Amino acid sequence: MSIKNQLPKTITVTPDGDEIGSPEVANGIHHFLSASVNVANKDICLSFSTRRAMYDFAVSLLQEAVYGNGGMVNGKGGLKEFLPSNDERVVDGVRVKADSSRVFVFYDEG
Repeated sequence: MSIKNQLPKTITVTPDGDEIGSPEVANGIHHFLSASVNVANKDICLSFSTRRAMYDFAVSLLQEAVYGNGGMVNGKGGLKEFLPSNDERVVDGVRVKADSSRVFVFYDEG
């Protein structure tokens, strides 16, 4: 059975975010996100090493979209950030490779 068939098809997010981050990603350094920017053509590339890494990233964004627990920007809207780490830690369910670009997601209320 392929991994895409093993991932939960129903996602429930909660205010406390306990569903963010899976043991598979936390315990497997082969699950990561690498982000890059091509300044010349303005492309942004999010490269996930595994489907599970992409899934956990999506759950983290979904939880933020529903509950908006990220930092406020100018007193309204919010921000979710994913920063590279040299020690390969997982933050908000996502491991961002050390040589990656930082990923910022801004949103306005509405």
